[in-house]
Amino acid sequence: MNDQATLHLEYIYGPRWADVVAIIERAAQLSAEERERLNAAAGRSMESHLKGLQNSATGAGGLAGLLSGLGQQQSEQPLQVAAKVAKEFGRTRNTQIATAVAGQALSPGVGAGDLGSLLQSLGSLGAVTTVAQAVTAAVLGDLVGQGQFTQSVYDELLRPWHESLQGSVA
Repeated sequence: MNDQATLHLEYIYGPRWADVVAIIERAAQLSAEERERLNAAAGRSMESHLKGLQNSATGAGGLAGLLSGLGQQQSEQPLQVAAKVAKEFGRTRNTQIATAVAGQALSPGVGAGDLGSLLQSLGSLGAVTTVAQAVTAAVLGDLVGQGQFTQSVYDELLRPWHESLQGSVA
């Protein structure tokens, strides 16, 4: 790859552009079984998050406890931490472009007015979410250790992607 192309990719995706491109390329080649595993991983993640909210509500007096705790500091989710770090270090545009391109790689047939393809792509919402988390982590990979963006946050963003593909190249 020539220097101009490399510079362009770095401008679009940031210093870890090669990791981002690898995830996008792999996302474009997902089999139906891999998409199902990504959807399942996203579902498990959502269930875990909702269970945590439910536990905090029941442990503190049900709905009243949940509402009373709204103003209190809650531990931030990895994607929230990533969004803050992206904003702080000027990488919001990079993450937006990477997630848009990754989404297009997963659903290349969706076009304006193509309702059938659009409905089919909605069935892959979990896969899109999982891939979006992975490319977000890749875009911000060089910022691990900056603020709250720790190695564990980075790993948590990539975990569903890696686990779903069972050691496939990411």
